[in-house]
Amino acid sequence: MALRLYTLTSIFDHFMKSFTKYLVLLAALLITASTFGQSVRDLRFNEILIKNTDNYNDEYGRNVPWIEIFNTAYNNVNIAGCYLTDDTTGFAAGRKKGGKEPEHWYRIPKTDIHTNMPQRTYLVFFLDAQPLYGTFHVNFDPRTSKTNYIALISADGKDLIDLMYYPKEQLMDTVLSYGLKEDGITGEAGFLDQFTPGASNEILTKVSKQERLKRDDPYGIGLAIISMSVVFTALILIFAMLKLFGWSSRKIAQKNAKKTETPDMAKTAEAQKEGEKDIEQMTGEEAAAIATALHLHFNSMHDEESEVITINMPSKRYSPWAQKELTMKRTPVIRK
Repeated sequence: MALRLYTLTSIFDHFMKSFTKYLVLLAALLITASTFGQSVRDLRFNEILIKNTDNYNDEYGRNVPWIEIFNTAYNNVNIAGCYLTDDTTGFAAGRKKGGKEPEHWYRIPKTDIHTNMPQRTYLVFFLDAQPLYGTFHVNFDPRTSKTNYIALISADGKDLIDLMYYPKEQLMDTVLSYGLKEDGITGEAGFLDQFTPGASNEILTKVSKQERLKRDDPYGIGLAIISMSVVFTALILIFAMLKLFGWSSRKIAQKNAKKTETPDMAKTAEAQKEGEKDIEQMTGEEAAAIATALHLHFNSMHDEESEVITINMPSKRYSPWAQKELTMKRTPVIRK
């Protein structure tokens, strides 16, 4: 029993050490993945408006073109240091004299805390060719641009993060905005019924999960079935794991017991098995006779002995002449 307990304890300690080690490794991998897997590469152009008549003002009360960027990542992303441009060829031709930035390339400053975008949020830049007005005012204007796209370039100026083409002539004649039908999902761009700077493009048409669930399952039957299925599945898995753990523990204990078993222990075990077999082969009459004998032995009346021995000296009823001590000669004693 002690050996088995020791074996189970050793197995449990080894399991906990391995589990802790792998848990720490998994946490490190998740942190690394979240750090390097989600970055400025997760930013996407979401909506643009060129003919801004009276819908959205900048901090100076002006109605100027604007573009919205959406952070598709589930962690904070700092856009500072990246470039916004309407001319992707400008960087290759630039940096020739004095290391200056090429024209129509706006480098987002690193001194503004508002460039740090929380997860799944939006950031609006004003396309007014007035970079001195603030961090979110670029140095080009799509109304005077020779191209019909805007690009987001990485801080090293080499990697293209995102590129949005837009119908320039149509946007110049309409007050509607142009953007993605679903936030961050490229390839489904078009004119939007409502302009939503700094908010989701789906805000008016998107149905919440609660409303969808209420519509599809008004009585909650499906939700109850799913919940019970999850619970019972978890219980079955736990039961299977415990059974597997107990089976493996018994196998290991038996293996260790065989290694430490001596010949005497083997003989004792064999004798015990033979005795059990004899008991199993005993007839009903034999068992009844043995039981009756045991009952009579333990329950019958017996004389109770005091366990005290008393020795009484006999009286001299015989002739003293027969005693040897009287027949022996005595040395006379001379008295003076």
